[in-house]
Amino acid sequence: MKEILLKYAKELLLKYGKYVKYVRLVGYPAFYLLCLAIFFSYSFPYDKLKERLVATFNADQRTVGGQQELQIDEMQGYWLSGVRLKGVRLLSMSTAPVVSLSKIDIDEATVRYELLPALFGAADTSFHVFAFGGEASGSYEVHGLDKSVEATLDTLNIGKIEPLVGILGVPLTGKASGTVRIEMPGAKASNGNGSVSIEVRDLVVGDGKAKFKGALVIPPINVGVVTLAAEAKSGTLKISKLSAGGRDVELQGEGRVMMREVVSESVCDVQVRFKINDAYRNKNDVAKSLFGDSGSSIPPLFDLDPQVKQSKRADGFYAWSIRGALARPDIVPAGMGRP
Repeated sequence: MKEILLKYAKELLLKYGKYVKYVRLVGYPAFYLLCLAIFFSYSFPYDKLKERLVATFNADQRTVGGQQELQIDEMQGYWLSGVRLKGVRLLSMSTAPVVSLSKIDIDEATVRYELLPALFGAADTSFHVFAFGGEASGSYEVHGLDKSVEATLDTLNIGKIEPLVGILGVPLTGKASGTVRIEMPGAKASNGNGSVSIEVRDLVVGDGKAKFKGALVIPPINVGVVTLAAEAKSGTLKISKLSAGGRDVELQGEGRVMMREVVSESVCDVQVRFKINDAYRNKNDVAKSLFGDSGSSIPPLFDLDPQVKQSKRADGFYAWSIRGALARPDIVPAGMGRP
């Protein structure tokens, strides 16, 4: 066996020996560059980068009069060309009267610069985020003057999204999944084209304990499955479908969002309306008192709020308009007795 192996080795050396020098010419530099990259990733001052990132973002917010503050607990290297962030928090002032400060918590996020596309002149970045009891992943690509973003959402618990809970003023439960795909010619979101498709399953509003606006305890409302579909064209994201038909409530909506380079500064003009079904009104005495008994002439407690009363339409729907920047929208009643 030993003789056979030696003979085979000699044959390989005779056949491919002339390429050995090329292997040395390429192999040594490649090995050196690999070692350099590994050493660089372990010795890079990520703490300084974290401090610079936080300071720059917060300084920009103060310059433009923004209401947001960024905090990051930890930053470290991820593979050879990425970073891992832990304990990321985005604090912002809330427009809800009962919540003075809201925050978006991200447990962990990884961002990695794709090396292979870089060889062909592209600047692609992939990301993976763990937040709100679920996760989101996707990519951000730069090709010349054009940019694009693609994200997939997987079972995010909307009850952990504080700004949304703060707007409604009551606890929420439900899992959101979907996709977002936006292409930005000229690297401008205001020129963006693409689509958004999100589904929230098993949505329930209230927990039977928390008080609505600090006054009324609302029995849990089963909204069911909420579907949102929208198409973006030339910087305007038009909502083609916003609906739900749960056991307790019917939800409808439409509108548009004018996209901006900073997502929180995008301007929305959205109309949402909901109607409490008889199945919920007749659930118990509390529900009857809050939303009225079928056929009763006694005004429901829910309608005693002046804004809620202005939102009620002749067909029984409560209609609201959501307008302004996404970070600080104005939510105003839009009923006035209209059908």
